[in-house]
Amino acid sequence: MTRSIVTGLLGLISVVAVGILPIACQSGGVGDPCIPEDEYNPQFAGFKVTEENIESRSFQCQTRIRLVNHFQGRVSCPLGQAPPTPCNPANNGSECNGAKCIEAGTFTTDCDPDAADGGAAACAGLGGACIPERRQCGCTQTANCPAGSFCDATAKECKSYVCHTPGNCQIGDGSPDDNANKACCVPGTDTPVAAPVCGQCNNDSKRDAEKAVYCSCRCGVAEGEPEDENFNFCECPSGFECKEIRKNVGLGDKQITGKYCIKLESEFKSEQECGQVSGYFNSQQCKGIGL
Repeated sequence: MTRSIVTGLLGLISVVAVGILPIACQSGGVGDPCIPEDEYNPQFAGFKVTEENIESRSFQCQTRIRLVNHFQGRVSCPLGQAPPTPCNPANNGSECNGAKCIEAGTFTTDCDPDAADGGAAACAGLGGACIPERRQCGCTQTANCPAGSFCDATAKECKSYVCHTPGNCQIGDGSPDDNANKACCVPGTDTPVAAPVCGQCNNDSKRDAEKAVYCSCRCGVAEGEPEDENFNFCECPSGFECKEIRKNVGLGDKQITGKYCIKLESEFKSEQECGQVSGYFNSQQCKGIGL
């Protein structure tokens, strides 16, 4: 089932932390490959090399910590993709030149039908109506949906659609030849990603998925902070070093700031490290150098 998408996430990925850190963080599993939760959102355009992302309740990782250390694009789509062609399902794919018009995401969020306005304010731009039985935003007409999406009258949901050739999806561990001319898709599915996605940075840059996205653990407090005797910090295994990933700037959860185990010599220094980008490149969206 397609995952729900909150409008505020569209076109923007901020530096976030999800959930609450476990009391103890063991180093077992550090370095294990993983796919960030954001990549299950078909509207997600990918990570930015200028940012770090820490997911602190990852069930893919023994440590429960998933680190995205200044990485560009999507782990599951190494070459990225140009903006896909939007389509109207009512036109039977006439815009698609032989491909099919495929659903690529549902726009909704939670709402309160018992609120004074019946939840209308929460649903502005997301269909305009709060569906009581779901307690989620829905629609009765396309005019109330986000631009480029359409109201599915049966489901009462705003949905986006793009042209896609079924089965033509990139995979994270695929070779450039295997992934060439294929689309970005939600991992493990044939659901197309509805946004343009930058190609990953050069594998010599230490900013590609192998060297910048994996399970990690918190190994120390942020620089300048007093030691926290109540937190069970991990020790980094061989091949990793303890480096500061997130400074404590007084915002958010202090217990996700500080140092994490990263692969040796993979500390982020400059966005210029990205190097040559194989795959989709747009100088306004992507860092590095396009082919």
